[in-house]
Amino acid sequence: MCKVLDMYSKCQKMKENACTYNTRRVIIILGEFMIQEIKVILDSNANIPLEVKDEIVKLIEIFHSTFKDVSLDNLKEKLKTLKIKRESMFLTKLPCEYKPFTNEILINAPRLEESDAAHWFMHALIGVITSKDNYYGFNNSENTLVALNEGYTEIITNNLVGDVENNFFADEIIITNLISKAVGEDILYESFFNNDSERLIKAMIEAEEK
Repeated sequence: MCKVLDMYSKCQKMKENACTYNTRRVIIILGEFMIQEIKVILDSNANIPLEVKDEIVKLIEIFHSTFKDVSLDNLKEKLKTLKIKRESMFLTKLPCEYKPFTNEILINAPRLEESDAAHWFMHALIGVITSKDNYYGFNNSENTLVALNEGYTEIITNNLVGDVENNFFADEIIITNLISKAVGEDILYESFFNNDSERLIKAMIEAEEK
């Protein structure tokens, strides 16, 4: 009887392992298909230089390998018309930044040349991925969460491609980490990738009242 139960247990385990393997395989195939879709979309966009297109694909692959549950549907739509423009260093303080209301990544060329380009393009691409209307992430139309938004974007960027010296968002990162401890990382994560500023504000109010 024990041998029968042991055999049954082993069979169940094999089924579970096979199911897990198949699920992972499906995720990998879907991910590869999605990256190919993004390449096709980028190829059709004449506003983006070829070398920048290649870099965008690499950064998206890095992002997707970590955040497989984050939809890239919005990114695919935005990439169809995304523009990358050189901007005056007096108007764009960062090496590059995303402007959701015009769907443009503005580049401060002198500053980008002396910076980690992959880092700042990743920061901008996270903006594209989470953009909605005239804002992105859990910022809102009133820009009440802009500092927190940039801090969280930079934390994600640091985790994906590494930190940079003389980071422009050092203070925002500190504030974001403190708020994360108060409301919980899951609240920040879900609010950011679902453009749900109201949920985050509610959680912050509740944390303050405790």
